[in-house]
Amino acid sequence: MLLGIDSDKNIKFIFTDEGYLKKKYPKNSAKVSDFWKFDHGLAEVFLSQDEFPDYRNWQNYKIIDGKVVKNAE
Repeated sequence: MLLGIDSDKNIKFIFTDEGYLKKKYPKNSAKVSDFWKFDHGLAEVFLSQDEFPDYRNWQNYKIIDGKVVKNAE
């Protein structure tokens, strides 16, 4: 899946169709700008759904050093 994270490591964009990404953008070459056609200022991160099984609750997580970290509550 393709994630876009801001400078605070918060997830601001998520695209979960891994089959589409592999077909249209091989070797993790997709960019958030392929989906948002403006200067978004987000960094791209690629994770598999196995690495982020709770992705449906993405608002509760940050991505730090390429790893999913649950926000402190």
